[in-house]
Amino acid sequence: MINFNLLPYFLATVTVLVAIPGPTTVYISTASASQGFRFGVASCFGVMLATLVHVSLAAAGLTALLLASPFLFSAIKLLGAAYLVYLGIKAIRSKPAPSDTTSVSVPPAPALGESIKKGFLVNLLNPKTGLFIAAFLPQFVTPSLGHVPLQIVTLGLLLVLVGAVSDVTYAALARTISRALANRSRRPGIGKYVAGLLYMGLGVAALATSNGATK
Repeated sequence: MINFNLLPYFLATVTVLVAIPGPTTVYISTASASQGFRFGVASCFGVMLATLVHVSLAAAGLTALLLASPFLFSAIKLLGAAYLVYLGIKAIRSKPAPSDTTSVSVPPAPALGESIKKGFLVNLLNPKTGLFIAAFLPQFVTPSLGHVPLQIVTLGLLLVLVGAVSDVTYAALARTISRALANRSRRPGIGKYVAGLLYMGLGVAALATSNGATK
């Protein structure tokens, strides 16, 4: 069982940290703005699943092994950056539907699963998420209470829930702003270029940054 005396401090810290936009936040907001709110939520779900994987690895001690290998860390980071750039190129090359006059065409319902997969891979291939979890969660673990892995998992679940609320809020705001801008835009299909450039910008930023942890 976790230390409930530390829980308020943990929740307060997490709330502040997840509210600061990071790569996954921008990714979810972009998906919501360019495809629709439900696709942003689907991307958020994929991000949550990947975070749970990172939490599980931290609880099992595997994240420490990953961080101990600079080569493996760099390889995963490179894969994540390349995937973001790929999503950007794919978004720009997509063809808008005939009725589209403002943004990327809305994918069919089955694409929701694709959004979940993309969100999962974007976060899974971000080793900084594992670094952050491995460094942050143990600060609120009380070894004297025993069951340290269970404490880490419990704190990780709380982190995922708070992060989900934050990301869904960003997705809703992004969609609202996107619609407002779309109503003023006269250039057909401009949304896909904005989305594509954002994705590629995230990929370049992921390659350019080597220190710190981002959500």
